[in-house]
Amino acid sequence: MKKQIIILLLLFSIQLSAQNKDPNPHFPKLKISVPCNQEFLDNYKGKWLIPDKILVNGTNKNYAEHAMERVSQIHELVKQIYPQPMGSDGYWRGSYLKSDFGYTIKYVTQDDRTQKEYLERRQVEGWSYYIILFAWICSENANEMWNGYPDAGGGNAINVYANHLPILTGEFFDDDIWTIDGRPIKAKMPVIGNWKGYDVMATNGGYYADQNNEWFILITRNDMLPYIPVTRKQYLDRAIVYITKFYDNMIAFNEKTPDQTERDENKKRNIKEKDIAVKNLQIELQKTTRDGLLDAPAVVRRDAHFQTEGPIFLSESDGGVMLATENPDYFWKDLPAYVPQLFVLSWMWGKEKWETDFRNAIKENFPIEKLQEMIDK
Repeated sequence: MKKQIIILLLLFSIQLSAQNKDPNPHFPKLKISVPCNQEFLDNYKGKWLIPDKILVNGTNKNYAEHAMERVSQIHELVKQIYPQPMGSDGYWRGSYLKSDFGYTIKYVTQDDRTQKEYLERRQVEGWSYYIILFAWICSENANEMWNGYPDAGGGNAINVYANHLPILTGEFFDDDIWTIDGRPIKAKMPVIGNWKGYDVMATNGGYYADQNNEWFILITRNDMLPYIPVTRKQYLDRAIVYITKFYDNMIAFNEKTPDQTERDENKKRNIKEKDIAVKNLQIELQKTTRDGLLDAPAVVRRDAHFQTEGPIFLSESDGGVMLATENPDYFWKDLPAYVPQLFVLSWMWGKEKWETDFRNAIKENFPIEKLQEMIDK
């Protein structure tokens, strides 16, 4: 995510420079009366940079106006709890989003390459608000510092996504077996904690949960989720079919091996691993049935399509990931496209004092209930 933001900033700054519309100085330098050090930077009062004229959706003026009204409301919430950028200058912006959601696909393999084809492409319009803090940095000259706008930023930011679901991180595997009613099964970010009554999700879970520097919080209707957890039975039924197909393909491919001895050894090994994997899955299916957990959410190991050893189901706290499909019934079509039907709030931070102060200000004071109140309005 950090690299994506930096790349986005670079492209954005190049575009503005070409149009000569950016009112903010690029990489400004500032003389100071004392030697520059990190303590000075941590206590330096920065400013809010001037956002460009934001056009959320250039093809729909009505959409842009209503979306920007909501973007501006969120920015005011942020300014109330973080009125003065410290050690940095703050830049904020709204952007138009359009993403596929609840779509159906099939996978097509040609020339040994597998790619998805849409059967029904369902797109949802949305928007995002973000602020990025551009750090002030000490120059080689002891009594001088400079700011990283517009290219050296992205380590400290707040993002609010409306009608966009980045917590589903990607399709589990490129095979029709891993679909439900044509909708691809995806991995959901693991839950690593709780904040103000909301699940905190992050890229890394389990043992690596404390290494995250970005949190994600999903805000939805109180009685409805935008994703549907895959059940253990749905997972096990598909895993048995998939693992059988996987090893059958391995065995067939092995027949092309020129050396007879190597071919026989590979075949023997693949048959053994297939038998172990299928047996493990079948045993787990029997156990899941006996324990009455067929409808429980499938939280699995990240390498769950290989099942020759280790547990099949693994809690998120131990490094497992929940599997889910997008809920095709979540978005109501009778609401205008600019109305937020869900939010994902995220923020990231660095390690310097001014950066952790920024994190703590958001963590302690961000009025997430205000975002909840904006749902469907």
